Amino acid sequence: MTKPTETLWEIEPHTKAKHEILKRYLGAWFPILGSKIPRIVYIDGFCGPGRYKGGEDGSPVIAVKEAMEYMPLLTNSDVSFLFIDERQDRIDHLKSELSSLNAPSNFHLDPRVNEFENTITQILDDLDQSGRQLAPTFAFIDPFGFKGASFALTRRLLNNQRTEIFINIMVDFINRFAEHPDSADRQHIKNLLGASDEEMSKITSSSDRILAFRQLYQSKLLQHAKFVRFFEMRDYRNKIIYYLFFASNHPLGHAKMKEAFWRVDNQSGFTFSDNTDPNQPVLFEIDPSSDLALQIKRHFVGSIQLSENVVKYVVDETAYIESHCKKALGHLEGKSDIRVDTNKIDGSKRRKGTFPNGVVIHF
Repeated sequence: MTKPTETLWEIEPHTKAKHEILKRYLGAWFPILGSKIPRIVYIDGFCGPGRYKGGEDGSPVIAVKEAMEYMPLLTNSDVSFLFIDERQDRIDHLKSELSSLNAPSNFHLDPRVNEFENTITQILDDLDQSGRQLAPTFAFIDPFGFKGASFALTRRLLNNQRTEIFINIMVDFINRFAEHPDSADRQHIKNLLGASDEEMSKITSSSDRILAFRQLYQSKLLQHAKFVRFFEMRDYRNKIIYYLFFASNHPLGHAKMKEAFWRVDNQSGFTFSDNTDPNQPVLFEIDPSSDLALQIKRHFVGSIQLSENVVKYVVDETAYIESHCKKALGHLEGKSDIRVDTNKIDGSKRRKGTFPNGVVIHF
């Protein structure tokens, strides 16, 4: 995957998968926040021209179109879109694309020619000086390579509790340049990861540097966000090229992003490869609920739990989602590995095989 130099370029399969995750998540984020909060902000750093050579929508157009799907829920909210790219030609093209969308008046579209880091740093500095807080924000940070998205800035964004980030960490590029003789490149990598010289030294001597880079960045995010998930992207040779990291302090955002991951990868919920044939049917679809059933059983053995507590554990602390949890509980009940009370905690009768809130489960 090389950095494109032209205004428009061909889209790659992994980019389509990335955009599908983005679209599905925004399909939850816009209506949930927009129906309750007077102002929300979507940031697209390294936004590009909004279109690919083959006519496919770029991330800025995807975001605005997805928000427009929920206009009735967003009528009482100011929805601000900040699109940032260093190149004038790409921003010019993006402006043309955005003008054709006929977005409503409460959608504020702001394409800017600038560096992502400079723009966001200035915005956060201005807010700090005025004593104001950043409105609830989703920041999509998608650089080519490893420059211009320092962890120091990511940390500042996450220090606003209502901010979520979705960031591309291109570990293949990072790995290739980690010991580059140019000290400037090495410093850019350290800045991106928030890594010390000692941490970089440990990684470069590791037997699996890609894994070590992923674990380091994940651990850094977890210092500033309660919920952190990653999605692995591989090229046509099935080689890892980058990780998409999601970080949030909100359990619902975490749950919705995991659902988006599982929509793109219904086998494991965390990987996509360009060597996958999208036209070939899946002959043997893996049912993750069987493995999850064992995990749930081990975690809660000897206890009595309400069904919502089990769901919360699965959604907050595992890679799985609510539907997997309820199917796993069904497996456990079917094998008599759990005992479920006939009546729910409020006294109403529980329908066998279902696990709504209030169901009492004996592990």
